[in-house]
Parts: sequence; structure tokens; C-alpha cells
Amino acid sequence: MNKYRLLPHYLATIIFIWLMGFVQTSAGELPLFDAHVHYSEDIWQAIPADDAIIRLEKQGIRRAIVSSTPANGAIKLYEQNPGLVIPFLRPYRTPDDRRDWYKNPDILNYIRSQLESFDYRGLGEFHLFGSQVNTPVMKDILALARKKNLILFAHSDPETIDALLTAAPNLTVIWAHGGFDVDVNIIAKKLTQNRNLYIELSFRDGITEQEVLTPTWRELFMTHPSRFLVGTDTYTGQRWLALPELTDYYQGWLKQIPPNIAEAIAYKNGERITAQKPVWNK
Repeated sequence: MNKYRLLPHYLATIIFIWLMGFVQTSAGELPLFDAHVHYSEDIWQAIPADDAIIRLEKQGIRRAIVSSTPANGAIKLYEQNPGLVIPFLRPYRTPDDRRDWYKNPDILNYIRSQLESFDYRGLGEFHLFGSQVNTPVMKDILALARKKNLILFAHSDPETIDALLTAAPNLTVIWAHGGFDVDVNIIAKKLTQNRNLYIELSFRDGITEQEVLTPTWRELFMTHPSRFLVGTDTYTGQRWLALPELTDYYQGWLKQIPPNIAEAIAYKNGERITAQKPVWNK
């Protein structure tokens, strides 16, 4: 199997960052870094890879973290546009793997094989809760992540996020959906205590009321502007078709905060954390 090397990916990233200083989308809207794109097998026939890339670009998405079940869906999009797509490895060969991946030795072998064949930037999005983080398989998976300096993208409860940050203190952890409806005070406390924690905002409850940014979330964004990421979570075909509405939602409330903070959340935070070159430990 051909090896994909890191150099083209990072050259593309550097060029993109330079260009971002000159680019805005139509009607003054901000470019977006979409931290939560899935391109799984059930989508491929309805939305071919070239069409998927066009849909992302049309909505002003200039970079995107992409994962898939199985892993080659993300690679399909990367091959279409390596300057846009940042592949993450999802630890699921099929949807059924979601039930027991954290304790299945076959998944550990699958992850090892995938990491040998492609230079993924992160691991996830994965689903992990409670004591699942303590299995022998999960300990070995986290050891691989530490060795490869992978970003961890976790759909988890607050306690599991704490466990991941403790087990991998030098890795970046993205909390998918910001815990959905977890109390904002808990999020604020975790951001204060953990400099490597980032919050992805798809499906997050309470950010706006009647399209107006709530005071609680405005304060959180103002206090921690470098720690939030927008995402669309295209886990179904309907979510792909809804990309215009999903991106309009973000553009709507991004206009309600100071431009420097809006730019950070819209694209700069995602670019910063994914552009850091992995450290290949001995």
C-alpha cells in the first residue's frame, strides 16, 4: 500500500493559512473550519466524493476535519482536495464497531494498520463513556495516540473527558458537541483547568435563543475565544443536504461577537491546532 507523506499536507496548510488573510466568503461571511465532517460508506453513492467537496466549498468551508466508517471515506475526500481535508481515523470498520470498539483487540489491530498506511492527524470522532476508558485495549490505543501525537476527538461525558486529559496530558482533546447539554459552568471550569481541551459546537444546546446569542455563551466565547470550533456533523445524507442551513446558523451568531473572536472560532482555532506538526516519538 502506498504511503501518504506529511509534507504535502503541511505545505497545503501553510499556503492556506497565508491565503486566509485575504479571503472572505460572499456577503462578508467568514471562512469556516468545519471540525466535524463525516463521509461514511452509506453516503458515497448518493453524494460522490467530488460532489461532497463542492458542497463544502460552496458553504465557505475552506478546511475540514473528516472521518468516516470505514476509514477510506476520509481518504476519498482527501484525494479530491488535500488542501481542504484533514483526515482523522475513526476506530470503526462498520457501524456495529461503535458498540465495543474500546475493548475489541481487532480494533486495536485495525488502528495500528491504518496508522501505518496513512498519516492521520487525529483519532475520532469516537464514542466513549465511563469505565470504557479503562479497558486494556483502550490503554493501548491511547499509547498509540501519544506516540503519534494524535488529536483525540471524543463524543463523551464530562468524566470521560477528564480521564482522557489525564491519560494523555500532552495531547489535544476535542470534546464533540460540547457535551450537548452539559452545564456551561462545567465547560468553563474544564477550559480553565485544561489548556489542551477544545469544544466542538455541533448540536450544542443553548447557544442561541431565537437566533440571538445568549449572554451565557457570549461570556464563554469572550473568556475563552481560542478554544471553540464550529462543526456540521454530516453523519447522514440529510445533514449533507442541510449544509447551507447549518453554516448559516454559525454565520448568524458569529456576526454578533467582536470580529477577532468570530474569526478565531470560525477558522483560526481549527487551523492552529491541526497545523502543528506531529511529533513522532521513539
